[in-house]
Amino acid sequence: MLADYRFIVHKSVEEFLNTLDTDMVGRVVGESTSTKFLFAVDPGCSRKVPRWEYVVTQLGEGVIVAQVHTATAYSALLQKDIEYKALQRLASGEIEAPKHWRLATVLTYVENHWNGGLQVSTPKHPVLPGSPVYIALDQLIEKLYAKEGEGLCVGNLVTRRSVCVKLSIAGFRRHLAIIAQTGAGKSYLAGVLMEELLAKGATIIVLDPHADYVRMGVPNSSWDEKLSRRVIVYRVSHKPGRFTDIRNIGRLAVRFSDLSLDELFYLAGMDERFTQIRRVVAHAYKKLKQEKGGVGFNSEDLVQELSRLSEIVDKQDRRRAEHAYNAQTYVGRIAGLGIFGEQTTSVEEILKPKTMSVIDLSGLTDREADLISYLILKKIFTNKSGPPENAYQYPVFIFIEEAHRFIPPENVRTTWSSQVIKQIASEGRKFGVFLTLITQRPSKVHPDALSQCNSQIIMRITNPLDQKAVMEASERLGEELFEDLPGLDKGEAIVVGDIVNLPAIISVRKRRSYEGGADIDVDSLLSRALHEAEKEEDDRFKRGMDWNEYKRRFDVG
Repeated sequence: MLADYRFIVHKSVEEFLNTLDTDMVGRVVGESTSTKFLFAVDPGCSRKVPRWEYVVTQLGEGVIVAQVHTATAYSALLQKDIEYKALQRLASGEIEAPKHWRLATVLTYVENHWNGGLQVSTPKHPVLPGSPVYIALDQLIEKLYAKEGEGLCVGNLVTRRSVCVKLSIAGFRRHLAIIAQTGAGKSYLAGVLMEELLAKGATIIVLDPHADYVRMGVPNSSWDEKLSRRVIVYRVSHKPGRFTDIRNIGRLAVRFSDLSLDELFYLAGMDERFTQIRRVVAHAYKKLKQEKGGVGFNSEDLVQELSRLSEIVDKQDRRRAEHAYNAQTYVGRIAGLGIFGEQTTSVEEILKPKTMSVIDLSGLTDREADLISYLILKKIFTNKSGPPENAYQYPVFIFIEEAHRFIPPENVRTTWSSQVIKQIASEGRKFGVFLTLITQRPSKVHPDALSQCNSQIIMRITNPLDQKAVMEASERLGEELFEDLPGLDKGEAIVVGDIVNLPAIISVRKRRSYEGGADIDVDSLLSRALHEAEKEEDDRFKRGMDWNEYKRRFDVG
């Protein structure tokens, strides 16, 4: 709790106030509450008081720490209904200096503790009008945002670039959501967070639909060689992936005979309407289970068994033979998927200390990606929630990129992975399994899962539906911070919840590892394309090729 932090070592509040800048920046005016106050800016003060600046003022035996939310300038003479020429004369005559006000949101209250220290608590009384207002010192703000232990430094305060905001590792005992519209930098931020967790020895699992994180296993001058070796990318055999410089590659596979019948039906696209086809497939599947259960069997074995059933022409079995014949088409669809192997990728291989396992789902169909994600998450949760003597003993951090693809609202569609994700969201923290949901469409994520995320890191969002979903899911995001969402620059984020002492607006630090999901450099590529086309034209004319010959050879219209 905040009360455990003695963020300034002084004998009294008066001594603390003496450490502030000698010049006040203003005084409290008008009506104030325990959560907000307005102060007039001293026109003679040399210090600027921008939006999001941190200020302090005295209250009784303690001090209030607040953050400027709204900056206002006002003139009684220069009003909007004045004729423009008169307005110009008034402005040039410097008759009146504009008045400046700042509306500040109260963050916390600091008072003397009985043991001589200082205690942080929620303010119970309003700031008194006329109270002087000072700029808060960096060392005060640093201590306010310091967490127990070393914490995870993912960025610095927007208004105090020298102050690093450290996220609490203990705060990850509740789930996290990273939310931003496309291009705001959410995957970049998630990579920073993974870097910090991996350096602390964390076990990380990443569901990666677009290969945004696979290059974190490639060493570079700023990314620790030892850490890069702890990143393993799991891929299916027939998908080469977006990048060819990946060093540590693991085999991502599912043993066909490990599938349940319902999983098989889902992957093959046989929904509940195909009652008779499902029945004959179940018959053939169970027969293979009895005959080859120990050694296993593959999809080709099932197709062969269905082929055998389709050739039975007895009058009694004629209908079943027809269904068996039709079933071969559905089962045949999954024979060449490339996700099946002799053994299912083991959970023991994935769950290792100080290891980041990236499940590369790029290039897979939605059904393939969904089923693989479900099987992996189910194995992890089963292991962690099982008998303690057999369970993996360390906490597991699961990052789900494009979360709206895996856990959509039930009225949109259902997925296999949503079943286990919702279970982890509601029960995982008891067993040391912690979720981070990453999405640009929070309105398309199941609200129950999103509401379980007690902490949020929110970047720029302009879509009204997504803004509404964020507001409904976050109890810590106040109205003032909510209004800031559309105006955040790329790489800026609002952090709220159990991972920080107080809400913070940060600028995300520079990543050390390679980024896989960066935007394409369109300008550079167009320049290269233009240069290539112009070179081709020059070469053509140098060879003396006329236009008709050029059109014929290159089939140009």
